[in-house]
Amino acid sequence: METDEYTSKTSRAFIVKISGTESKMLDKNEIMIGYSKAEGLLNEKLTKEQFREIIHKSYFPNETNKRRSGQIAGDFWRFIRDMNIGHLVLVPTTNGFFICRITGPVYYDEMKIFNDTAYRRKVEWLNNKVPIASNKTPEELLKRLKSIQAVINASDLYQEIEFAIRMS
Repeated sequence: METDEYTSKTSRAFIVKISGTESKMLDKNEIMIGYSKAEGLLNEKLTKEQFREIIHKSYFPNETNKRRSGQIAGDFWRFIRDMNIGHLVLVPTTNGFFICRITGPVYYDEMKIFNDTAYRRKVEWLNNKVPIASNKTPEELLKRLKSIQAVINASDLYQEIEFAIRMS
């Protein structure tokens, strides 16, 4: 595979449904996710079970079932542990998706707890910060973009992502 301005040598891609507004993410060159009260998830020694416990205690302490906290913990695990510098990230919009490349490690900005966007990553926006239209996106990728999960591994659709980029 050729390397160009969009592709990375690692060929990994994720879909992230951001917290906050599109204009803020584009202006700040960042992506961010919610559940900001779940502090401490950047500790590299935490297991997936410990991620879930932190989220459960922070958001669902009265629920006996840990299904919701488990789903959110999976999203955080992918955002914090699986995504790395150089990976592509697609951010769905109502009419398509923005695409960026991760340029920095995940960090926690305590000043952003109030608006629920404390967990963040620096990115470089591709395609001149213009969203790629749905009508130029392969069907399998469109299906994945509509998932209800907040952070999704889309590496298996890397060729479809490259196709959508080239068609834009």
